[in-house]
Amino acid sequence: MILYHAVTMQQLLHCIIDKELIHKEQVCYIILSDLIKEEFSLHLEGLFFEKVFMINTHHFFNDIETNFLNSNELVGKFLNENRINPHEFSEIIVASPDSFFGMYLAKNEINFTILESELKSSPEYKEVNEGNCLITRKMCNLDNQVESMRKMDCSHLEEVLVLFGIDQKIEIEKDSTILLTQSPTTIIPFEEQKNLYQLVVDYFVPESDTKLVILPHPDDLMFYNCLFPQATVITNKFPSELIPFVFNERPQTVMSISPTTAKNIMGYFENHIKFSNDFERYFHITHRYYCALRLISMIHADYEIYEINSDKLLLKNLLNFSENQFDRNILSVNTMNEIPSKSIVIIDDFIRETFSESKDLCNFLKSIDSDSIVIFINSNKKYLFYDYPDKEIFKSTVPVEIHHISTIDETDQYSETFFVYSKRKDTRNMINQQEFEKSLRSSKKIIKVNALSEDQLRIKLLEGILEATEKRLEHYIKMESELREKLNKWHK
Repeated sequence: MILYHAVTMQQLLHCIIDKELIHKEQVCYIILSDLIKEEFSLHLEGLFFEKVFMINTHHFFNDIETNFLNSNELVGKFLNENRINPHEFSEIIVASPDSFFGMYLAKNEINFTILESELKSSPEYKEVNEGNCLITRKMCNLDNQVESMRKMDCSHLEEVLVLFGIDQKIEIEKDSTILLTQSPTTIIPFEEQKNLYQLVVDYFVPESDTKLVILPHPDDLMFYNCLFPQATVITNKFPSELIPFVFNERPQTVMSISPTTAKNIMGYFENHIKFSNDFERYFHITHRYYCALRLISMIHADYEIYEINSDKLLLKNLLNFSENQFDRNILSVNTMNEIPSKSIVIIDDFIRETFSESKDLCNFLKSIDSDSIVIFINSNKKYLFYDYPDKEIFKSTVPVEIHHISTIDETDQYSETFFVYSKRKDTRNMINQQEFEKSLRSSKKIIKVNALSEDQLRIKLLEGILEATEKRLEHYIKMESELREKLNKWHK
């Protein structure tokens, strides 16, 4: 006999797949957490497992301070009440080894198998996992579960889909984009999460009226039907591994904010749009990156394009999935010495250590040829190109102002600025004359870049010098404070 244990719906799916492919001819029981809906147990018993047991996890959290001390006793009581003797099973397969059941097995020196999909770092997991001779084996990497499901009998695959609420194929348009949302996070407020999803749809789903499909995370309570009224919002709750099997048409593109959300299914779609780990913290910089690339596409210079210290994934996504598409790649470099003449260089200020001293960057700008163009995204407004108090760099710099205009409230407007450096006045004039706009329908606003008059240019440059000076002084004050603190410690 085989005994399985699962806490989440995804783990339940993994247990079903393992049972059908490996232990189909054996008697199999499963213990489910009550975090999984009880109706699952009614359908599972007799279909995939001979017996299904539900364990009430609320008992473990009545007293938070002592729940770990009492867990062994509570799990033992549950097993006795349901006449489950762990020693009677030829194998116990634990989907969540850092659960109370996994810790019970370890504490009572009962061998078990880990059905793990990823490494975990919680103290409880390490207590059970690291150097534990009771773990007889670890299952293979579960990122390939989609391929495993393809090996199942068609009738059993249909039964799995029905179990998770998919009794018929979900109708979507051909070549759709499916957006996988993530679990709500405390990193950004609810309103900012709304703005985040509106922004990625505006920039990366060109036909969002008809070809946007949204699969919310089971814990995600965002009102997507209101935000995207023309999109197909899937209300069924099922593991993402089922996505390749639930639609009448396979989506062309899968998009996820978290790099790991679609990791196990990305190979089954033509395109995968993913973002950097902390993108949700700074997603507003997308406007700057878009406008910088739009400007490059309008310059028509046959130059190589390089980036340094920027969000490479965001650049890649804007090149491949927005209208900023041109037949050139953006090459990444680590140092300015790798950049040849006649180049367009995109520089941002994510990691200050890349340019330990502003004078290094200023010296680079003074040394480049007259044909090269350097675009400073300046996302964090660190003005890395300004070596205080030397204002000479600003004489060869043109500000590009991005206006944000609400389409529902004309008084709701603001602007932000990035900077372009060129030694040639005609190049600076050409850049200043470029005008364009983009409608962000989901975000309900327009971003617009207009040519600036001589007076406006002068004012914007003075504003830039003033803010850059303030930022540089703040940086020096911080450095002095840190140095004083070190000296004080040294003298003690």
